[in-house]
Amino acid sequence: MITLRLIEAEYQILAAAPYPASEFIRPGELATLTLPPALRLDAPIILFGQVPIWVYGRLIDLCGAAPWVGCFSAPVAEAVVVHSRVSDVAVGDVVPVPLRQTPAPALLVGGPPDSGKSVFSNALLTSLRQHCGDRTIFLHRANWDGEGNWSHDVANRELVKRLVTGHERRIHQLDDAQTRMAAFFAYHTQAVANLRRVVDLVIVDVGGKPQPEKVPLVGQCTDAAIISRAPELVAPWLEFCQPALKVRVIVHSVLEDRCEVVGHDPLEMVVGPWQRGDRRPMPEPIVRAIAALMDC
Repeated sequence: MITLRLIEAEYQILAAAPYPASEFIRPGELATLTLPPALRLDAPIILFGQVPIWVYGRLIDLCGAAPWVGCFSAPVAEAVVVHSRVSDVAVGDVVPVPLRQTPAPALLVGGPPDSGKSVFSNALLTSLRQHCGDRTIFLHRANWDGEGNWSHDVANRELVKRLVTGHERRIHQLDDAQTRMAAFFAYHTQAVANLRRVVDLVIVDVGGKPQPEKVPLVGQCTDAAIISRAPELVAPWLEFCQPALKVRVIVHSVLEDRCEVVGHDPLEMVVGPWQRGDRRPMPEPIVRAIAALMDC
C-alpha cells in the first residue's frame, strides 16, 4: 500500500511512502491511488518520498492540473520541475525548497565489513517507520558499494548481486583515490546537512572503515550505532565516533539466531543473523533507543 500526506512548507509537498512500512508497493495499487483531499491543484506541488519511479509517474499524472510539479531531491534540498503549465516556470528549472531551522538528528551506522550494516540499516529504517508513523526518516548510503535501499526489496538475490557489483565505484583503488575520496565524502557531508533540515531523522550508512576522509561526515552526525561481527573490532569505531557522537547502540552481529541484551548505556546487544532478503523486524530495544531521538 501507499500512503500520501502533506508536509507544511512554502510549497505543497506531497510525501509518498510504503504503508505498512514492512510491505512492498505493488503496481496494481496505482489504479486506486488518489490524492489527499487537502491537496490543491491550483498551486504548485513538490513530490517527495523513497518510492519506486513508477509511483512518481502516476503522481505526476494525477497532479497534472497543477501550475507546476517538481520532484524533490533531498540531498541537495532542491526540487526539479518535471511538469509545467505556466510560462514563468519551465521543465528543468530548479526550485530551492525552504529548510527547517533546527536540524534533525543524524544517526551514523558504522562497523567493520561483513557485519551486516546494510541489512541492519534497512531493517532499522523499516521498523522506525512503523514505530514512528508520523515521522519522516531517510536512509542515506554514504558509500560506493553500489548497494542502494532498493537492493533489499528485490526477491531475485542473484540479480541484486550482479547489479550491485556492476554499479560499485571502487574509487579507493584509483590513482587519484585521495582526491576523489575527499570530494566524495564532502558531497555526502553536505547532503546529510541538507537532509537534516528536511526530515525528522537521517540514518547514515558510512561503510566499513573508519577512514580520516569520513571525519567531516562524522561531524555532521549527532549519534551513532555500531554493528560488528567481532567484539575486538568495536573499539576502533568507538574511538572514531569520539567525541562528536553519542553512541546509542552497539550490536554484536552473529550468524546464529540470537537476540539478547548484554549491556546498557549504551544499549549493547547480541543479534543475528543479518541476512539479505530477511525482513524480520528490528529488536524492540534498539527501535526504542533510536526512536527516542525523535521523541517517539
